[in-house]
Amino acid sequence: MIYGADGIYNSDLFQNAWAIATLALLSVCMITAVWAITGVWRSSTNYHRSGGKATLSVAAKVCVAVAALGFAAQSSQVAPPAIETALLHVGIDTLGSPAALSVDGKNLKINGLITYKVSERFKTLIDRHPEIKRISLTSLGGRSEAALQISSIISKRNLETVAVGECSSACTIIFLAGKTRALDVNSVLGFHGPRVLGMSDLEVRYSSQEVVEAYQAAGLSEAFINHALDTPPSEMWFPSDDILVETGAINLFTKAYVKQNHDEAIEQFKKEAPLKIDEFMSVVSAKRDDINITYTYVIAAREDEVDWASMSKRSERDANALICGDAISKLMVKSGATYSYLYVDQIGKKVGVPQIKECKNAL
Repeated sequence: MIYGADGIYNSDLFQNAWAIATLALLSVCMITAVWAITGVWRSSTNYHRSGGKATLSVAAKVCVAVAALGFAAQSSQVAPPAIETALLHVGIDTLGSPAALSVDGKNLKINGLITYKVSERFKTLIDRHPEIKRISLTSLGGRSEAALQISSIISKRNLETVAVGECSSACTIIFLAGKTRALDVNSVLGFHGPRVLGMSDLEVRYSSQEVVEAYQAAGLSEAFINHALDTPPSEMWFPSDDILVETGAINLFTKAYVKQNHDEAIEQFKKEAPLKIDEFMSVVSAKRDDINITYTYVIAAREDEVDWASMSKRSERDANALICGDAISKLMVKSGATYSYLYVDQIGKKVGVPQIKECKNAL
């Protein structure tokens, strides 16, 4: 995540003139500094050759060397952000090519780096397509100011967001602005502290208030925000799905996510099946039908020997505690998943099928 020097970027001067003036001034300063350092060094050398004191000549060269080091250090802090900002004014973004934006029905896809051009294009497309309801995000990050501009539009229009693949760094600012924030299959959210050219990580940490406010507006906890922003810019923190659900960073799963989660549960079940619950009951199979998963229980008795009225209440209560007491599966239910428990007697006759379609009074 890279922050632009917004105070400079929003200058009242004409952009092209400002860029040319900045680059010209930097060039003059560097040329002048090199000329001055070289001149003093040569003068001290000539002074010594012409019979001057060696100590004075050496002292002059030491001072020049110190000055040269100081100039180099200062230039490394000042020049990069100034040059980068100047280039932005003339439409050159050093981050790379901007993300591709495309509209597919009610969905707008953003795939790639978040730049100022992307934020401008985003606003144009949103104004042109009022039917858009959801923003799909696949991005490794980009300009935080551009991300904040996009997130503001998303918030005002109550749009939905979905992370498809990796959504990291500045992309998370956009994602967290969604009214509903869905995680797609095999997708992750990545967080780290911002990077500002010319500033230390500590200085940046306390100058990123807009990012903090964006995370707070999404309902993230202080502990989560601190962990995210304290992660060095050179690293990336990918919270687990459990953490993302529990902290409220995501509040929905896509249908593809639900299906894969069911399939993984079935594969895990096959490794352990059949599961004996007690001397009268075993779980013998699990299968998926779209976003519904069904577990089959076999009761070691005939259907007419089972007190299904009382058994069904207990079974549904236990299933509700199991499913709705877990953060991931509870959100799966909210996302449309259903959990069915088919009970059959010893000859395969259906006894009953409790289902969990919503979580009520979940633990």
